[in-house]
Amino acid sequence: MWKWILGGLAVVAVLLAGTCFYGYKQLTSAGDTVTVTMAGTPERVFASLATPDSMAGWIASAKVTRPLGQGMLAVGDTLVLDDPGRQIGATRQNMDWVVKQIDPPYLLVLAMRPDTGQVNSILMQRRDSLVVVGDSTTVISTFTTPYMDSVGTATRDSSRMGGAIVDGASKVMIGALRLVHEGDLKKLKVRVEGKP
Repeated sequence: MWKWILGGLAVVAVLLAGTCFYGYKQLTSAGDTVTVTMAGTPERVFASLATPDSMAGWIASAKVTRPLGQGMLAVGDTLVLDDPGRQIGATRQNMDWVVKQIDPPYLLVLAMRPDTGQVNSILMQRRDSLVVVGDSTTVISTFTTPYMDSVGTATRDSSRMGGAIVDGASKVMIGALRLVHEGDLKKLKVRVEGKP
């Protein structure tokens, strides 16, 4: 009897591990870059990409709460993406995106940090580059995780296993944000191209 129970538990454990590994591979296999091409001039695409009033219409993952009504972003501007689904207990966990670099209509660099006031803890950085392709514009968004990279380097120096875990967590963070951003860019494409 115990042999059957233990055998069943072993099969469940193997299936669970396989499912987790498959999910990890699916999430991380596309790397750190999203590329979406849309029919529009770089000026039009960039204006939609870098103006908070426009962002509120195509960012599905959160609600842009500031700065609205102030035109295009500038270096130092902070966007608070207020996601009601990101809540721990009674505390809502917002992520602030700070504009690190902007070069209209070809480059926008945003750095994500927690809204806890820790200015130097950049969790993730997104670099949006716009490239003209015929009558269209391609948005190439690349994600990096500066904080996790520094933690990974420090951990790797003391433990190979710890470094591998941090690297895996970094890839999962990038993969998850890349998937969300890809969906947002597809909504931006619909908005720019004026399709219903």
